[in-house]
Amino acid sequence: MPRLIICTNYRPFAGEPSCAFRGSKELADFLEQGIKERGLAITLKRSVCLGHCPIGPNVRIAGGEFIHHATKDKLQALSLIHI
Repeated sequence: MPRLIICTNYRPFAGEPSCAFRGSKELADFLEQGIKERGLAITLKRSVCLGHCPIGPNVRIAGGEFIHHATKDKLQALSLIHI
């Protein structure tokens, strides 16, 4: 079963980049809703960090590529999930 991992880390210190500050929690909700509505066999995991904070939000297709600067448009374009 395909698995997506999305960073939802929030760094509370001023000036430090974080995926959550850039909207990753809303993107995770969007993905979960799309997966559920379409009955897709995909697992979504919310992660504390994927190690690319300056270029987030970050999503990773498990065992594969990263999607940096993730947006709803970028995620909808993934033929894997058709969201």
